[in-house]
Amino acid sequence: MERANSLCSDSSINKEYRRAFRTKSYVEICNIVQDQLGKPSTLKLSPAPSKSRSSYLHLSQNLLSPRQETLTEWIKTLDLHPLIIDYFEYSLEACRMCELLILGVHQTRANNRRIKRAIKLTKKVNDAMSGTDHQCGMICEELSVFSQCRNPFYLVSKEKFHDVHQAFATLLQKLKAKHKKTMRRAKLKRIAISMGLMGCTVGLHKTRTKPVRGNPKMTRQEVLGAQLDEAAKGLFILIANIGTMSVVAENLYDEVEHMKRLANMCVQSRKSEILKEVVKGFAHHNTSFLEQLEELENHACLCLHDINASRRSIMQEIMVPQQFR
Repeated sequence: MERANSLCSDSSINKEYRRAFRTKSYVEICNIVQDQLGKPSTLKLSPAPSKSRSSYLHLSQNLLSPRQETLTEWIKTLDLHPLIIDYFEYSLEACRMCELLILGVHQTRANNRRIKRAIKLTKKVNDAMSGTDHQCGMICEELSVFSQCRNPFYLVSKEKFHDVHQAFATLLQKLKAKHKKTMRRAKLKRIAISMGLMGCTVGLHKTRTKPVRGNPKMTRQEVLGAQLDEAAKGLFILIANIGTMSVVAENLYDEVEHMKRLANMCVQSRKSEILKEVVKGFAHHNTSFLEQLEELENHACLCLHDINASRRSIMQEIMVPQQFR
């Protein structure tokens, strides 16, 4: 019963978390994202066929594995525990959140081009030692457009993260409780079998010993326990990922709002001294800001990698016993 003891092990999860950045599947997810969003990836694998631009707004459909429509068809034919079905639905919701974050990062980078242009124009003014009204007007125009852009991270608010985190935490507790109860029943049944108390129901016993991965003595309770174990471990990692992404996304949301306020202040004042000072601050912090965007994108891709790994592991636990029925 070693699997029962592996439930949500911090050490094993942390090792898997660190290894994920180096896996081929993680790199493939990053390349799919960059390919669909039109930004070259710094991560290289063998060339993949180009994706259609029509899939831009449905990023998660190409990233989720198994694909949701395929999984829905499987669920119709399989006798799955409701908590396992809930896990698949929750992982789909998490995938959609990652999609929104990735698209938010992409749009923020696009909006940031206005800041880069303002920085470039201001540098030209500084190099010339003076700035004309026309040059200042061009800088203000760039900042005006930026200040009017909607914050790309508004769709994934702090409240949204909190609600998702609470829902996932509740499901995790249900999975852990059901796993504990299931494995206790399996243990009692094995004790009963070993004591010969189920001899009169040998026919029933035979229907309950479904082989899995070459183990002909694994009972249905143990098969369910293995599925619950995988779902709980996957959800535990998912909750950790969501917690990390929420912190980075919240910081980026606040940073964008702060930049918009400063840009609007420049537009309203139209004073060259204020303009130069604000843009100088943008230039100083822009590299760090772009690094935060990359960090969030990497975490979103990592979360997608972990979601897919968990979904595939659960499906493996589900499908292998089916082959022996």
